[in-house]
Amino acid sequence: MALAACVLVFASFPLPLHGQLHVSFDAAQFWHEGRLPRWELYYAFPDTVLSFVSQNGHYLGELYFGVQIDSAGQPVVAHQWIVPVKRGTPKIEQPQELIGQQNFLLVPGEYTVRLMVQDIYDSTRRAQARFLLTVRSFQSDRLQLSDIQLATAIEQAAPDPTSSPFQKGRYRITPNPSVEYRGTDPTLRLYIELYNARRRTPEGGLLRYELLDGLRRPIWKAERAYRAIADALADVLELPLNVVPSGVYFIRVTAQGSADTVLSEKRFYVLNPEMPPQVASGLPEDSLFEQSEFAIYSEERIAEEFERLSLVATSQEMAVAQSLTELRARQRFLFRFWLQRDPNPATVLNEALEDFRSRVQHATTFFSSPRWRSGWRSDRGRVLLKYGYPTQREVVHATPTHRAYESWFYSELRGGTYFHFVDLTGFHDFVLVHSTFPGEPYAPDWHARYLYIGPSGQ
Repeated sequence: MALAACVLVFASFPLPLHGQLHVSFDAAQFWHEGRLPRWELYYAFPDTVLSFVSQNGHYLGELYFGVQIDSAGQPVVAHQWIVPVKRGTPKIEQPQELIGQQNFLLVPGEYTVRLMVQDIYDSTRRAQARFLLTVRSFQSDRLQLSDIQLATAIEQAAPDPTSSPFQKGRYRITPNPSVEYRGTDPTLRLYIELYNARRRTPEGGLLRYELLDGLRRPIWKAERAYRAIADALADVLELPLNVVPSGVYFIRVTAQGSADTVLSEKRFYVLNPEMPPQVASGLPEDSLFEQSEFAIYSEERIAEEFERLSLVATSQEMAVAQSLTELRARQRFLFRFWLQRDPNPATVLNEALEDFRSRVQHATTFFSSPRWRSGWRSDRGRVLLKYGYPTQREVVHATPTHRAYESWFYSELRGGTYFHFVDLTGFHDFVLVHSTFPGEPYAPDWHARYLYIGPSGQ
């Protein structure tokens, strides 16, 4: 199959972000005019991370981004932008994933990059990252492959007159900054480019695609020929992953001509709830860890997982977790934490982890609100993650004179325990006001104190 001429892509790596905002980043390099590299920064975030304010009949949330790039201690780029999100109601009924891209022209060399993100309407919610960036030079005396760019969608489209940053020649490529493919029918999508094809291989050559597991063992391979119709060629791949177990994988692309052979590789993760991880028995812990999802967790993902863990871990375990500073050590802690809680290590499924994740998903789906953008952080979400599903749950809707409330009863918790939540604002903001469990809020008169709002609704 012949490849069409196009611009040049260098996919990079997931970028770690430290802070309180759930934002994913990835990056890529392109050949620009005159072979000057163009560094592209991809980002994605769910609109549930934003604080919304009422404005002109709608609700507005805004996320600030800042990028500072230095070379040898001197500033090269200082760029900032704001991503606005509008809603007709403050209630989050259908969360959306916002994906964007910013481009920077950089000469080959070494740089220090600092990323900053902040919620415009809640300055306490911010995150940042700092990392080294090597911008490679492109040479004309040999074949070269771009890095692999992972995508959530690839479409053939005519050149966009609005100069969409997602447009690359005849392709419109929506990035996948999380480098994860989730769901029961995941599909790997990638875009890659070959340079100096006509100059180095006028007779054409081969592109080989290989899917490797977490230990880089081959799972699937395909080859196709390319015709050297231009020096810059582009190709795309869509590979169904519905029969691949959840876990860490690599996709490798090799270009082979009569004079040169070159390859590019990218790591990604598959999370398919119908295909749990399959770990070979008898492997050392290092190999088990490298095949696990935890091996690719970013600093930001680790911070979120540690926050959840604080609800179920012992104080000694959390003290150890908080003492760890290296990313690899924190990843390993998560791996061992759930490995130790696996009720049946002989099976590929960790039932304890899956049960915990089902509760997180339930809380995210049903307990999100303007105050609790991540439902598992709400009071109901916290109780659900910490104590499990209640034996009985009573839901009472609001009336003109009384607030809505929920009462949860756990028959197996200390011989019978109650948790009472009241919607104090009327915006699905259920707050734990009373519980019979030690250490939780205690207000036996919660009916009189919190439920009655008076005939005027005040």
